[in-house]
Amino acid sequence: MSKEALVVERNVLFKNNYFRGFVPLASNTDYINIILANYKYHQRGDQLENNPNLQQIIPYVWLVNQKTKQIFVYKRANNPNYTEKRLRNKISCGLGGHIDKADAKNPIMNAMARELKEEVKMSHYPKPKILGFINEDETEVGKVHFGICAIAETTENAKKGDDEMSQCKMCSIKEVESLFSDPENDVESWTQISWPFVKNYLESRN
Repeated sequence: MSKEALVVERNVLFKNNYFRGFVPLASNTDYINIILANYKYHQRGDQLENNPNLQQIIPYVWLVNQKTKQIFVYKRANNPNYTEKRLRNKISCGLGGHIDKADAKNPIMNAMARELKEEVKMSHYPKPKILGFINEDETEVGKVHFGICAIAETTENAKKGDDEMSQCKMCSIKEVESLFSDPENDVESWTQISWPFVKNYLESRN
């Protein structure tokens, strides 16, 4: 049986409230309620991945250690274990993926919790807090996905949970910015877009 993903029609999601980049949760538009009031499920596959009229809603969770000001950074695998070919081998800080029917009555938060458990190994999984939303139409991936960016705070040293990651580690703010500024590194667009807001979150909290 083919899998289905939660989607919202583009003209509904962006009706009178289109943006590019990042907008915080406390914006004038309640994207969460728009999504929850208008979502449906669509069969996954090449047709959906090339249809910008349907926005696939993607939880995008940054795992951070507030005490040490460190951020979980990983590199996506460069092999068939990572099914999204367009993101293979990229450096990322966002954990997440498609929202499935199995995520049930509270699909956004349930998907965030499920994806954390699938992608990293930890003894305790923190509850994510939504920080804002990501939209970019400059890449083929970005045109068909809409990100719900969240923060999950931990004091653990998380380990990779599957072979979709080739490597991972907790990095300081300085290390993250060094990675991002290195032209040899291919950093995922959503990570670049949301990083200033995650950095501000970390630096503004004791």
